[in-house]
Amino acid sequence: MPLVSIVTPSLNQGRFIEEAIRSVRDQDYPRLEHIVVDAESTDQTLEVLRRHPEVRWVSEPDAGQADAVNKGFRMARGEIFGWLNADDYYLPGAVTAAVDLIRASGCGLVHGGWRQVDESGATMRDVAVVPFDLQRQLEIENRVAQPGAFFTREAFEAVGGLDVSYRYAMDYELWLKLGERFDVRELDRIQAAYRYHPVSKSVSEYEEFWPETRRASRAHGGRFFSSMYTDYYLPKYKPSLYRLLIAMRLVRARDLQGLVVRATRRVPGARPK
Repeated sequence: MPLVSIVTPSLNQGRFIEEAIRSVRDQDYPRLEHIVVDAESTDQTLEVLRRHPEVRWVSEPDAGQADAVNKGFRMARGEIFGWLNADDYYLPGAVTAAVDLIRASGCGLVHGGWRQVDESGATMRDVAVVPFDLQRQLEIENRVAQPGAFFTREAFEAVGGLDVSYRYAMDYELWLKLGERFDVRELDRIQAAYRYHPVSKSVSEYEEFWPETRRASRAHGGRFFSSMYTDYYLPKYKPSLYRLLIAMRLVRARDLQGLVVRATRRVPGARPK
């Protein structure tokens, strides 16, 4: 059976990394290696790592999360790769399910549903997997959940790994590259838990994701006025422009009654000034 290499980038996630390590260790798949690439954490992370001799790890400076993940995969010996952040964790059977599908289909990337959990690990919601569609991924929304995604070494190396110029959207850009060149399959199961907590980038730096997401979309052929821009970005960040866009759509559709209604309605999701 193919060796699976799991890489975990780490920086001061000592509260959570134990659960991540155990979720890898407790998988039922028999051939696993777990590599942690730590960026000189100053909390209890190194103490936790020393308690787990089964984990290969380094703690040294890096150029960010994408650089750390690339470094980990250069250290890896496996044929199949998984990327698990230090504050997330796998659900039972995640690795076996991914390997079985990759071997059966010959695809380059598999992904599944994901579980949103809070700081304590309590479930907030489960999100079902959506079949991969490159055009939707490019212009509407990212529907590949990074913690539960697995890809082959061959595919990862063929697309050049992660682009280190991205701090936030490096996973989204990777899915675009893989989806352009390799078959993508989905697993109808919840693969992993994605933790939302105050110091995670997804929460504390949420607004920084959009510019990089759009840059990645445009770099891979996405339209300037894609739905991702007109129906996601504009309502949240440029409500006045969104009102103008809606008015233009209604005029084009000759819906004058709708135009009047929309002109007097507050844009959903718009930020108060």
